[in-house]
Amino acid sequence: MALKNLRKKQTGKNLPPVHARSTAEMLDLGTEDGLGKFIIQSQSMRELYRLATQVAGADATILIYGESGTGKELFARLVHQLSGRRHKPFVPVNCGVLKGELFADKFFGHEIGAFTGAQRQRKGSFELAANGTLFLDEVGEVPLHNQVDFLRVLEEKTFRRLGGEKILPFEARIVAATNRLLQDMVLGGEFRADLYYRLNVVPVTLPPLRERTDDIPVLAQYFLGIYGHRYHKPEVTMTSATLELLCDYSWPGNVRELRNLIERLVLLSTDLTIDPSHLPLEMRLTSHLSSIPSTDQSVMTLEAAVRQAEVAAIIRAWQEAGGSKAKLAEILRISPRSLRYKLAEYELKLKA
Repeated sequence: MALKNLRKKQTGKNLPPVHARSTAEMLDLGTEDGLGKFIIQSQSMRELYRLATQVAGADATILIYGESGTGKELFARLVHQLSGRRHKPFVPVNCGVLKGELFADKFFGHEIGAFTGAQRQRKGSFELAANGTLFLDEVGEVPLHNQVDFLRVLEEKTFRRLGGEKILPFEARIVAATNRLLQDMVLGGEFRADLYYRLNVVPVTLPPLRERTDDIPVLAQYFLGIYGHRYHKPEVTMTSATLELLCDYSWPGNVRELRNLIERLVLLSTDLTIDPSHLPLEMRLTSHLSSIPSTDQSVMTLEAAVRQAEVAAIIRAWQEAGGSKAKLAEILRISPRSLRYKLAEYELKLKA
C-alpha cells in the first residue's frame, strides 16, 4: 500500500512536504558520523525497541538477522546503550574481510616478534572490547577453520595474544549479525553447529525497509537534515509527490540505499525543492510516472514511449534473471555489451 493511502486512512490528510527542520521520534546512539539514530516510528521498530530494552540488561549473546542495509549495527549499538555496559567500549568488527592470520591478529592481537613485522605489541578486538560489547558484523563470513578459535574463546572466556604466554580474560558481551541463514549454512557444512548455538541465544530479525513504510518519511527528513547541514543547504525540501514515490519503491538496499539517495539528491540539487523529476528513472517507472516531463501525462512522443517500454522490459526481465546480468541479456535477447549500454543510458542500477 502506498504511504499516501495509508496516511489518508490514518489522518485523512495527504503527506506534507518533508524538510530538513522537521522533528522525528528517534534515539540518538552517538556514532561518529552523525548517522547514529535509531528510528522508532513504525510499529515493527517500536517492537524491536521494546525487545532491546528486555535483553539489554542480560549478558546473553544476540544474533541479529537482516538484509544488507537494515541497520544491524545500529540495533547492536542500541542494545549497548541500554545496557549497564553503555560507558564501556563498543567494538565493531567486519568479519567479512578477515581471513586466516589476519583474522587471528584482528581478534587476538600480538606480542612483539610474534611474526615478521610485529615490531610492537598490538591489542586485538577481544582485548579492546574489555567488558563492553563486541559486535561481529557478517559473522557468517568467518572462515570455517577460524570458527574453532572463536568458539574456544567463547567457551573458556580467555585468550592469548599471538606469540604471548599470558592468559587474558574475555569479558565482553557478544552481539553478532548476518544477512545469511546460519542454520542453512550449518546443514551445508559451512558453519559449525556448536558456534551457531553459542551465538543464537537471542535471535532478532530486522525487517527490510519495504515492510516498514511508515519509517520512510522520518528517515527522509533525518537524512535531509544531516546532508542539508553537511552541504550547507539547510532549506532543501522534498515534495509530497516525491515522498510518495519513495514510499512506493521496494528499496533492495534498504536504509543504506535511501541514505545514499538523499545525500546524492541534496548534493546535486540546484534549487531548494526535490521533486519527482530528480529521482532515478526506475523509481519513477515503478510508480507509473512518465520519465519524460510533460503537462499531459496521457500524451508522449514515440521516443519517450520506446524509452519507457524498454526500461519496463529490463526491470521485468531482471526479476526473472535471479541477479545475473548474463541471464538478463539472454532473456532480453541482446548482447551483454548492449545491455551495459542500455543500463548506462537509462541510469538503471540493478541490484539482486
